[in-house]
Amino acid sequence: MKLIDDKGKLFGLINIIDLLVILAVLLVAGGAYYKLKMQSGGQGAAKTVTVTVIAPGIRPEMLTNVKVGDKMVSGDSFTNFVIKKVEIKPAYMISVDSAGQRVASYDPYLKDLFVTLEGKTVISGGTIRLGGQDIKSNKEFFVKSLDYELKGLVMTVDIEK
Repeated sequence: MKLIDDKGKLFGLINIIDLLVILAVLLVAGGAYYKLKMQSGGQGAAKTVTVTVIAPGIRPEMLTNVKVGDKMVSGDSFTNFVIKKVEIKPAYMISVDSAGQRVASYDPYLKDLFVTLEGKTVISGGTIRLGGQDIKSNKEFFVKSLDYELKGLVMTVDIEK
């Protein structure tokens, strides 16, 4: 028996072009199913995550736009994370005194911004992602809204049980 017969059929059963079309359709359908399953929480249900971020040493006039209720932005779209708490304190600094000793002090002008963010996200594998950014304690994090972007560090991460 020939692999492809005189009529162009594979093993005399199906045309080779038809077989390629069927395989392409199956691959696209399988890929779409996989993508939809992963986006809808294939790794588990969405959990509420609360993250506290510190943005240290910021000029006070740059903090006037930061408000409770601001939605965070990832790329060019809003995420489901919002600011739940905003706290502004004098910037904590370490300086050197006249004897050369390191001393703790507060900057009379600069401010430290403490922001608490909350939202739902799917935790997959060993990664928690918030607005396209990995969340881990002491990791750099950008607090991005429609009209501001501040660079900070993650202080705490709380996941609903």
